[in-house]
Amino acid sequence: MKLLAKIISYIFHPSTIPTLGIVIIFNTNSYINYALPYELKKAVVLLTMVSTFIIPTLFTLLLQNRKLINSIEMETARERILPYGFTIFFYFFTMYMMEKVAIPPIMYKFMIGATVSVILAFIINLKWKISAHLIGMGGLTGALIAISFVLNLNLISVIAFTFLASGMVASSRLLLEAHTSKQVYAGFFVGFICQILAINF
Repeated sequence: MKLLAKIISYIFHPSTIPTLGIVIIFNTNSYINYALPYELKKAVVLLTMVSTFIIPTLFTLLLQNRKLINSIEMETARERILPYGFTIFFYFFTMYMMEKVAIPPIMYKFMIGATVSVILAFIINLKWKISAHLIGMGGLTGALIAISFVLNLNLISVIAFTFLASGMVASSRLLLEAHTSKQVYAGFFVGFICQILAINF
């Protein structure tokens, strides 16, 4: 069971969520899917993947290799400072690049919500170990719910999947004793609210 929990934690790692969210948005039955050229959509997905997943992950592994952090789980507040700071920088970089290309505002707002979520995760984790995994899953769920209302889309099946996945991730983090139930619930709430507010306002 712990092996399965680790696999789920890796699949739905917080750094994969922005890319997953962008891919889902691009494949909705909306003008975003049909109005944008394939090459632009591919470029945005690659930008998001490289800036919010590949580079931060490589940086974290480099820190681990240099013994600056003990593991990629970053169990202490001190270990999280450099990885979070580096990640936040590249989230802002992604926002900057998105602003330069002709993409729908709702996608830029999604990235704003993700960036605010990471900043809050960093600040809270300096004092209390909130679940970054659930911040990511809560953010994805909140974003899809907000987008479904703003664009008048039927995303019930996708939203149901994100709720199910969130439950699996939460159970995995508890099984691995990485967080308490309060840290898991708080994480989901923070991510959810960040995206609801970002996309609607």
